[in-house]
Amino acid sequence: MTATQSNNVAPNAAEYGGDEISALVLDPGYSVVRGGFAGEDVPKSVVPSFYAIIPSGDERKYVYGENAIHTPLPNIEIGNPVSKNGFVEDWDTATNLWEYAITSRLTNTKASNPMTNGLNEKTDELKQEMEGVEMQERPLEENPLLMTETGWNAGKGREKPIEIALENWGAPAFWLARSGVLSA
Repeated sequence: MTATQSNNVAPNAAEYGGDEISALVLDPGYSVVRGGFAGEDVPKSVVPSFYAIIPSGDERKYVYGENAIHTPLPNIEIGNPVSKNGFVEDWDTATNLWEYAITSRLTNTKASNPMTNGLNEKTDELKQEMEGVEMQERPLEENPLLMTETGWNAGKGREKPIEIALENWGAPAFWLARSGVLSA
């Protein structure tokens, strides 16, 4: 016997259509990156799209956030991964900026068991595997993501955010919507 869906039955908690799972909304723009939860009136995270590049020796340190571009430092460079017409020009920096906008105010790092977090073990017995360390923390593996784009974005510009959200961040569901349609 096949199972049929009924309008009289509430959706399961694991389904994305119910209110139990809140979707994240990310609106990257030229001046600010706005992020929040679906159904709320205002975004909880508003981060400037501009970032600071601070040279330190042979390395360059990237600093994101509200105070990154306002702190007077010698040899500081100011950058923006998005062009004035809304196209992303630097995907690596845009990915880091978007992840900062999401993780700084919307999601937290996952709490670990204090018995297995390394604090209660003897340091001489610790063996650390470096394989898979990059994949341990995925900021969006519990929340679906709605992301906006400009109306004149090309096909290649649409593929990269999908790849970032699903492969890098581990989002269980993703929707890329044009900002003009959402504002109407």
